[in-house]
Amino acid sequence: MINIQRLLRIPLRMQMEVSRRNIYSLNPNKMYILTNHNREIPQLSARSMTLFHPETIKKFLSAVPFLQFNKTKLKVIAYDQYEILVDNIDYIEFFEELDLPDTFYSWFVVTELHLWMLSARAMAEGTDGRLIRNTLVEALWADVLQRVKKLGSRSNPIDIRGKIVELSEQLQASYIAYDEGLLSDDTVLAGALWRRFYQRSDIDVEHLEKLVKYIRKNMRLLENLSTEQFFKPKDIKWCPLIS
Repeated sequence: MINIQRLLRIPLRMQMEVSRRNIYSLNPNKMYILTNHNREIPQLSARSMTLFHPETIKKFLSAVPFLQFNKTKLKVIAYDQYEILVDNIDYIEFFEELDLPDTFYSWFVVTELHLWMLSARAMAEGTDGRLIRNTLVEALWADVLQRVKKLGSRSNPIDIRGKIVELSEQLQASYIAYDEGLLSDDTVLAGALWRRFYQRSDIDVEHLEKLVKYIRKNMRLLENLSTEQFFKPKDIKWCPLIS
């Protein structure tokens, strides 16, 4: 079980900023970020996740052999995996192809799905993989906390923390449901996606079919990665949603 209170504390090196070109819009019924292209999609500054430049950290760690796979380097790898992942997901495509509203919740469930796939692959790496998985979740909450603060800057901090705790509980339940679906058939996996993405509402089943195929393709891709490739975030390539 993930310690929620620990995850809600943002590490000093994870003081996230928001790109100057983003304008945050507060709407009690629709949480989103308006970019300078007038597209409603969450944004993350590409190299703003650490106080120290990531390349400097990587060069230092690479130069010290005994740190090759210690806890510090694995955490850097996981934060880098998260950053590259979120920067490269085409959220607009997901929203349009799956008929999802352009909201914070949609951003979260799309991000959550990809983190789950990374986490499922990470668990094949034993203790190192478990650290990668936990750090990916830590990076998610650090990111979410910053986004929610910006989106709800007039909200009570206690309310914000309560919403994040609620999201955390939902994430843990989703991971369990997705794990079950991955090990079962497509019907079980589709049911988990329907409950999470569409909250049991009436939908076009083709959207679920797209998601199921997307997951199966990318899980095969991740499973075929060697340990060395998996620990190099830039080597992780994702199949497109529509191919």
